[in-house]
Amino acid sequence: MSLSPLVEIVDLEKQFPLARTASEFLHGRPRRAIHAVDKLSLSVQAGETVGLIGESGSGKTTLGWLVARLHEPTGGKILFEGQDAHALAGAELRHWRRNVQVVFQDPVGSLDPRLKVWQIVGEPIRAQDRTDRVILRRERRRTRRANARRAAGAPPASLPPMPPRLTRREVRSRVRALLPSVGLPQDCLDQYAHEFSGGGRQRLALARALSVNPKLVILDEPTSALDVAVQAQILNRMVELQRTTGVAYLLITHNVAAVRYVADRVAVMYLGQLVEVGTVRGVLEKPIHPYTKALLAAVPVADARRRRTRFRIGGDVPSLIDPPPGCRFAPRCPFAIDRCRVEDPHLREIPAAPGQLVACHLAEQVREVVPTSLLENAPAPSAPAPAPPTGSGAPGRG
Repeated sequence: MSLSPLVEIVDLEKQFPLARTASEFLHGRPRRAIHAVDKLSLSVQAGETVGLIGESGSGKTTLGWLVARLHEPTGGKILFEGQDAHALAGAELRHWRRNVQVVFQDPVGSLDPRLKVWQIVGEPIRAQDRTDRVILRRERRRTRRANARRAAGAPPASLPPMPPRLTRREVRSRVRALLPSVGLPQDCLDQYAHEFSGGGRQRLALARALSVNPKLVILDEPTSALDVAVQAQILNRMVELQRTTGVAYLLITHNVAAVRYVADRVAVMYLGQLVEVGTVRGVLEKPIHPYTKALLAAVPVADARRRRTRFRIGGDVPSLIDPPPGCRFAPRCPFAIDRCRVEDPHLREIPAAPGQLVACHLAEQVREVVPTSLLENAPAPSAPAPAPPTGSGAPGRG
């Protein structure tokens, strides 16, 4: 695995501004905004799978769209192979898009019902071919201008060759060669998306994303609408493709079992912020943050004794419109103290769990609390020891 990350997200922010009401406009109040992603930092290595989990509305899909530049960030930056992805524009941006592809949650809505299979999968190939030709023409013009300005007697630079346009037959041939890698037959080029089952459409969406050989694929709930058997087939196919192509995945899902099977690392997101990041074994087997414990306690299990067990975590979810200071999980956390309500915790590594980052002031005290103790029918968790005063050392950013 490369030491330098493929994708590095640094203090990323995304706010969706709200329209001002008549009262706010007359009183000169500033426009409010929804803080969908707030000061988030994360990295993805080449060939790595990072699972992003969290309840609905936590900002997971918004983060994925920011990485793919389907949304423009309000603040922070995204470095792709060390290059600022949000500094690109025009043909350079279109050329860069081959590096990051998205498999959307709903294949029915993301696949054009009027196009055939070879057109759906071949559309990115033809788009990138046009972009490559635009960039190549610019390079040839620059070379010609440099040759015109060259010193007397200096040999002229050779012009890069202009390849012929991709023909329809060549596009069909590329699509036909790609389909078996995602588990689709080669003789379905002239079928429409509605002729496939749910698993077939998801494979078709995956083929479209892989058609331009991306380095990162963002998978937004790729198995949410599929039955268990088809989910296993899709996940197995993803693992095989990663082994052969070295593509990296950002897996956005509610399926903890899928993350356990596919991912190398896990990032837990709550209301626009990361609360815990670490290896699959560390986060899913020994969670530290109270929210991660609550999330795992809510996963249904085949145990008759827990059939009627309900979730213990209560309280109101804070609004993402101008959120208050402090930990955003504090109103629902059974361990929260006064410091949690006024001071925003940063991701940090604790000595007892090397390599695992957690955003919690009481990480050392709640680390040993098991997730099942957060269920109503289980004994109430013991209160953590008082936290050290704020002046004894603020946690550093992980």
